[in-house]
Amino acid sequence: MRFRVLFCVFNRIFPIITLCSALAAPTSVLSQEIKSPSTKVNLLEVYTSQGCSSCPPAEDWLTQFENNSRLWNEFIPLNFHVDYWDYLGWKDPFASDKFSTRQRNFKRLGLSKTVATPGFILNGQAWNGWFYRQALPLTEQNAPGLITATLKDDLVSVNYRAASQIRQSLTVNVAVLGFNLATYIKRGENRGKELIHDFVVLAHTEKPMMTVNTTAIADLTVPSISQFNAKKTALVVWVADQSNPIPIQAAGDWITDTKSP
Repeated sequence: MRFRVLFCVFNRIFPIITLCSALAAPTSVLSQEIKSPSTKVNLLEVYTSQGCSSCPPAEDWLTQFENNSRLWNEFIPLNFHVDYWDYLGWKDPFASDKFSTRQRNFKRLGLSKTVATPGFILNGQAWNGWFYRQALPLTEQNAPGLITATLKDDLVSVNYRAASQIRQSLTVNVAVLGFNLATYIKRGENRGKELIHDFVVLAHTEKPMMTVNTTAIADLTVPSISQFNAKKTALVVWVADQSNPIPIQAAGDWITDTKSP
């Protein structure tokens, strides 16, 4: 963050030294509020890799949702790149062992039968409809609670207000997504191809929430994505039980460039 610093000059005429402190006033602050709708948002997790020759069709399928009118309000896709294909000789720059572990946890908890790419998890449960050219089955139901996420520069404050008293321990997840990301693949099953990725999870963090009656809150630092050349990004927030990755509610939107003084 850049700061304007005001300096005092020693008064040579009078034998009085005037002291002043530096004023840390930010030149601009990125400020944005993201809210979930009154209905439950469907969360689609797609597990993929640049090292897998079966994954580009799934990535192409994801791209169609970028300009869908129902995006953010009815459903949110998350494109998690796993690292277990890196052994073929091409290191996927978007892959993380954390994402591989997340996919394995769905199987460990009995929510999915396999760990493979492309892999699809819809609302915390395995979904294989993509392989049969089925439309994405979106559920329509009232939201169990509402999320308000306030983004200020690299900090996000999350407030989840439930329809009834919260009796379980909650975790909030925050992900930064990147779009229109191109990579020329030099090795592995996709060598010689340029792949375009959308909804890529460039960074993900989570934190336990503090709960009082029907409200749960948490403040998080948005993880840096400075290593990626992402000119179009989005922020996604979702709440889940600490012992279960099934999402309770989600919210997301494009990260705007609007600055407030």
